[in-house]
Amino acid sequence: MKKIKKAIAWTAAAAMLLGLAGCGQGQTTVTDEGSGEMPKTLSIFCSMGNYTIKAGGKDNNDMLPFQLMEEMTGCHVEWTHPAGSAAEEKFNLLIASGNLPDMIVYNWSGVAGGAAMYAEDDVIIPLASLIDKYMPNLTAYNEEHPDVKKQYMDDSGEIYYIPFIRKDKELKVFQGPQIRQDWLEKLGLEMPKTPDELYEVLKAFKTKDPNGNGIADEIPMSGVKFEETAQAVDHLLWGFGTTNDFYVKDGKVAYGVLENEFEEGLGFITKLYSEELIDVDYLLNERDKMDNKVMNDKVGFVYSLQPGNYYNNMKDSGRKVVGTPHFAKTPGMNNVYDASYTQDATGTSIAVTTANKNAAGSLKWLDNFYGGKGMEYMNFGKEGVSFNWENDYPKLSDEYIFHNPNGKSQQEMCGLALGAYQSNFPTLQDWRYYEQILTSWGKESIETWSESAKTDGILPSLNFTAEENEEIAQKMSQIKTYVSEQLNKIVIGNSNISELAAIRSKIQSMGIEDVLAIYNRALERYNKR
Repeated sequence: MKKIKKAIAWTAAAAMLLGLAGCGQGQTTVTDEGSGEMPKTLSIFCSMGNYTIKAGGKDNNDMLPFQLMEEMTGCHVEWTHPAGSAAEEKFNLLIASGNLPDMIVYNWSGVAGGAAMYAEDDVIIPLASLIDKYMPNLTAYNEEHPDVKKQYMDDSGEIYYIPFIRKDKELKVFQGPQIRQDWLEKLGLEMPKTPDELYEVLKAFKTKDPNGNGIADEIPMSGVKFEETAQAVDHLLWGFGTTNDFYVKDGKVAYGVLENEFEEGLGFITKLYSEELIDVDYLLNERDKMDNKVMNDKVGFVYSLQPGNYYNNMKDSGRKVVGTPHFAKTPGMNNVYDASYTQDATGTSIAVTTANKNAAGSLKWLDNFYGGKGMEYMNFGKEGVSFNWENDYPKLSDEYIFHNPNGKSQQEMCGLALGAYQSNFPTLQDWRYYEQILTSWGKESIETWSESAKTDGILPSLNFTAEENEEIAQKMSQIKTYVSEQLNKIVIGNSNISELAAIRSKIQSMGIEDVLAIYNRALERYNKR
């Protein structure tokens, strides 16, 4: 297990930078498929949902969907649940011990070294041929959605894990720009749709006392520093057709800082900051600090996750936060570069280990989560208990889910009843349950973002060889740190935007062109899948 021990020792920086990277090379050993009959017991390593724990669940067998699955299939699952904060450590210890369960649920798309390496070292087995033979529900879905299958197969066409799949586009859209609609209405302003219109709105927020307290204390826009988070102010770059990371431009991988559009977008952000239209403390903000400013009636505009938290704290005050359409300098170019907008196959995924003596039967059991009753259980729970069919629509139970007589919260009841809710076990997720648990502000925002998003510039999930991974990690850990520091200096006025040329020259000397070449080779391989 030399390769795996090396992978486990990789730095945290590499794992963060490479996110969805996989290996995708080498030959693997295929174990005996087994009897093909549904197993009576399965052992599974899987993180447990926080709300299930808060509701008193001891393991996933305390959840309705897994109880119903056992009744239907006769298969009892013996769970190993690592604590959420210790999942990576427990995974590494599990692999190193060699004492493997039948199946492992983990972020296999982002595992250090790539999932294929674990197959090469006889930890997990390849699944492509077995899926075709023993998983008719997933196979049918793959045939109908080949672009989704591309997201979790490797460049050779092999599959090493089966992911949690978001079936509907709205499930992929959970963050974006949002604004105080009541402030717009009070000042007689239209919803902004371009960067220039946003600028005028932010100026009005600063000067016309929209919170009505007679004090010039409004912060037109808040956010956090240039990072890959939902709250980062650099999402303003999207409206200019670029981003602060890798993306697809004219069919090739580009790095935002090097592109012409970047200078104009950065200039716009710098202008907003210089006129005190962006929170002067954005470099020090974290999400909680930013949210508190919004809920304390100080902030008019942010980028963030859907505004359910704001709704729960502001809904009865006459205040309202809603999603705005994605901005576009050029009509029809409402660019979004958030990978989640196109990511059907998520990081939560399951692999079959070499300790499994009945891989075929295990996959038959798993296939229930991708169609039929098993998928129904995972998304809606038990008919007559957590939901009822009303005109062919699965209506969640108001008494059981939303106003539980035992005093449990909505989130806790969802954690017990809806297996797809916390996304911690692979299945095919259905929008119909999610739209019912969203606040009205959240649902409205998601619909607005979905309708306006132009997503063809988003980089797909790429696989890299071990050598490519190492080179990217080595070079990008330094480049990202340097770029973030320099761009934030420009925004706050400690440096001038004319320094962008020097920044570009510096990162070229640090190897950005070599990294771009690797990404473009990987994109070519992806497009041939």
